[in-house]
Amino acid sequence: MMKSTTLELKFNESKLTQQQLRDIEEKFRQYSDLDISLKVNVLSYNRTDLYAHVLNLFVRCNVHKILNFNVSQLLDFLIDVADKYTEAPYHTFYHAVDIVTILYYICHDLNADMYLTELDKSILLVAALCHDIGHPGFTNSFQINTKTELAQKYGKMSTLEAYSVHLTVQLLDKHNTAHCHVIRDTIKDLILSTDMAYHSELVDQAKHLSSVTARNHVNNKRKHSTSAALTPPAHLDREDRTSLCRILLHAADISNMARPWVISKQWSDLIIQEFFSQGDEEKKRKMTVSPGMDREHCSQQSISLKFGQHILPYFQTLVSLIPKSHVFVDNLVANRTEWERLDQHDQLLATTIRRISSDIRATSPSTATNVTYKRIRSGFRSNSFPTVLYHPHYQSNVIIEKNNLRPLVNFKPSLLYDKTKPNIDPIVLYHPHDS
Repeated sequence: MMKSTTLELKFNESKLTQQQLRDIEEKFRQYSDLDISLKVNVLSYNRTDLYAHVLNLFVRCNVHKILNFNVSQLLDFLIDVADKYTEAPYHTFYHAVDIVTILYYICHDLNADMYLTELDKSILLVAALCHDIGHPGFTNSFQINTKTELAQKYGKMSTLEAYSVHLTVQLLDKHNTAHCHVIRDTIKDLILSTDMAYHSELVDQAKHLSSVTARNHVNNKRKHSTSAALTPPAHLDREDRTSLCRILLHAADISNMARPWVISKQWSDLIIQEFFSQGDEEKKRKMTVSPGMDREHCSQQSISLKFGQHILPYFQTLVSLIPKSHVFVDNLVANRTEWERLDQHDQLLATTIRRISSDIRATSPSTATNVTYKRIRSGFRSNSFPTVLYHPHYQSNVIIEKNNLRPLVNFKPSLLYDKTKPNIDPIVLYHPHDS
């Protein structure tokens, strides 16, 4: 248990007040008894809560002892890591802490730690915390295609991951820790392996380890056939344990699609923001828009369904290695049903709005003449959203003839893609039925 004077920062003394340090200390105590599961949602935490949460997980796993830190020094390190993350919608310090949380759950609740040493787990958690440091919210391919400074400095192979490695090593040096070349080399290896380009390779590694652990199970069964309780499989060698750490880190990194629906949807909202922002930037630069990043031709549902289908075999392979990880497969299947339901709902909604909007007329009471509406697209338009109507020369005496139709969608002017049209009034589309 920490004393009130324990948390004294060296590098980040000016970044947290004494009250914030006390809050972290209090939350640290509270989180000591927190049950870690897939239902833990770090997006609901403030920054102080976030520090206390990840600090607690690291101390539970004795990471501070491996790094030769006391708790204050570990918090100092965590704050520096957090500061290196950007304000991109998805690739933030929150994402890093979420991945650490899932790895803790996989190791301790799904029993993956039966294959790992305490050093392995410490290296794994540090790599997870640092794996997206500096990520600007634009992909490796964007860095390469636009010839950014990062691409020129770190090359075309795993550009952003190499950048994260560089920043991680800088922080390890700053905090005078993890000098052993084996520890540093493994951290670098794990961070580089988070590049989605290695997805298929990691599937093969998981299959290989599954066969290795299966042989261990058989050998143990033969050795202890007369015993009522079988011993767990023998520890893997160092190379296989590193391979397992890669597999687990990647599983955690892509697990947002395999979380309980409410949490999964929140992470999806963030990654979609990041995708569409890159697509907008690519359009602005007259580039070919990257797959899944064009807001006018892709929907959140279609992107999520496609990615979920892509990663399902990975988690199915993980089950053969860690049987309890079937919970991820179950969530993927359940979430696919939710995405399909939303997709069908939006398609029906879009069809209805297109039909109703084609019948909407606007007339001026003073002139009793029809007024023509101009069609534009809303800023978040995709195939699932309708064309929006607005009046090009809005007059306060213009009335939409609703014919007793009920309001369906109210588009604010700030949401319109065409920002050059001044004084645009909100548009209401109507549905003939009470939904």
